[in-house]
Amino acid sequence: MPQGIAAPGGLRRSAKKLHSSTSHSHQVPSMSDSTNLSRRNALKAVSNGFGYLAFAALATEQARASNPLEVKEPHFECKAKRVIFLSMRGAPSHVDTFDYKPQLTQDTGKVGKYGGTGRLLGSPWEFRQRGDSGLWISDLFPELSKQADDLCLLRGMHCDQPNHPQATTQTHTGNFQFPRPSMGAWTLYGLGTENENLPGFIVLNPSPGDSGNYASSFLPAIYQGTKMKAGGRGRGGFAKNMMRPNGGNQPGRSRRGMQPGMNGDRRRRYAESRMGMSGGMDTSMQQRPFGRPLRDQFAGRDDSAIPNLTNRMLDQDLQRIQLDLIQNLNQNKLDRDGYQPQVEGMIESFELAYRMQSEMPEAIDLSDESQDTLELYGINGSGTDDFGRKCLMARRLAERGVRFIECVSPGWDHHRNLRDEMDDHCSQIDRPIAGLLQDLKQRGLLDETLVIWAGEFGRTPHAQNGDGRDHNNKGYTTWMAGGGVRGGFSYGATDEHGYEAVEGKCHIHDWHATILHMLGLDHEKLTYRYAGRDFRLTDVFGSVIHEIVG
Repeated sequence: MPQGIAAPGGLRRSAKKLHSSTSHSHQVPSMSDSTNLSRRNALKAVSNGFGYLAFAALATEQARASNPLEVKEPHFECKAKRVIFLSMRGAPSHVDTFDYKPQLTQDTGKVGKYGGTGRLLGSPWEFRQRGDSGLWISDLFPELSKQADDLCLLRGMHCDQPNHPQATTQTHTGNFQFPRPSMGAWTLYGLGTENENLPGFIVLNPSPGDSGNYASSFLPAIYQGTKMKAGGRGRGGFAKNMMRPNGGNQPGRSRRGMQPGMNGDRRRRYAESRMGMSGGMDTSMQQRPFGRPLRDQFAGRDDSAIPNLTNRMLDQDLQRIQLDLIQNLNQNKLDRDGYQPQVEGMIESFELAYRMQSEMPEAIDLSDESQDTLELYGINGSGTDDFGRKCLMARRLAERGVRFIECVSPGWDHHRNLRDEMDDHCSQIDRPIAGLLQDLKQRGLLDETLVIWAGEFGRTPHAQNGDGRDHNNKGYTTWMAGGGVRGGFSYGATDEHGYEAVEGKCHIHDWHATILHMLGLDHEKLTYRYAGRDFRLTDVFGSVIHEIVG
């Protein structure tokens, strides 16, 4: 990041206080109080070289005093510093993967006691005890089974809704009815981020229409998830819609500040008029190339990884001047109107998108990974390439200080053709996830990285459509690894057929409370005041499952 450039939030004036006990209250002096800047004065500051430098230095000082993404101390000592959430969208069957039910196999074909017209259907796959711990895991996961001693199985999970949209929303936000901040946003709010040049909360390949599951809701917009596409061949994927504050503008999209079809001279005059620099540009700026000469600077660079991240019409110094002008005007509006989440989000997002130019291309470029590492994740392999790239990118982002990373695997809604569909989907993720755990361990990152595997609910023990399974929110399995959890351990249980949690019940609120606990955050203290109430991820519920803490 160039010296003298304001970090996100440097000019931010929020009408709200952060109520997490993990952080200080961020109160930034208003522009009128600290710099007495009006729209006219802002233009003058941008049009004068020395004025701009002085302004940038002042903005930097303010940024250091008030940065909503600064690293915050946890409530108590812990091992986990970050989360990688492996989200199995569609809900995989627990009785075919991690919840061994020999009685279900024995009772195959019998009429179940759980309603519906289907008969009980035992798992088509064998279960075996794995590792020194002896965890029962299905043959669907031959590679992941080798990491059994790192897994902590939660077999008594349950949630409130049997429908995909509502259950998915509850899994991410704790509430299935109203928009709430996602657990990624809460994590970023509570702990900040270790890398100011990358988003602190990144979602790899989210499903269409899922924005609400990664949103910040009433938290400041800077805490929302940044959606990225990872997968496919080449440089490992690309970032999309870098930051979209509250569903509004998209600062991460192209902001060239120039109109297409202009020649170099017209571009220069247009830039000067737009940035208030007519007659005020210093000699060095006047000599900077515009148009084709500037684009030549990027010759040979592959920008397909992140469309619109590189500005080919303005160099970074001119981008900085243009951005400061826009930020000042946005800040003036924020000062006039008070609390404006969309404007506030744009201020933060503009800054982040600018800084991402320096680090994001390298972060997602897999070309420097060894062939052994690529093979470990199943990259370039048949069926494993796509999710392998997501997992490898998750590791690269984690080691660069990103706080919360979610990797989405869609298509687990198996109402029919269970055998073929489960075989196919499990083979796609088995090697990549095993590779992720092994790679994190080899690099000394697993102890400080909490890896979570979960769908939105489970499946029924009785058959649907002859060879499928229906939705089941009453009992299912998730697992955790690393980050201080007990490896090679199983907690909770469903009934003999896997229909309902009966021991060690873990509601989604308990699950969220436990995840925050592993990060050193007290779910009852991590609150944010909104509409006269202190909100939290777990609402007014939730208990930490201390038995799984290592």
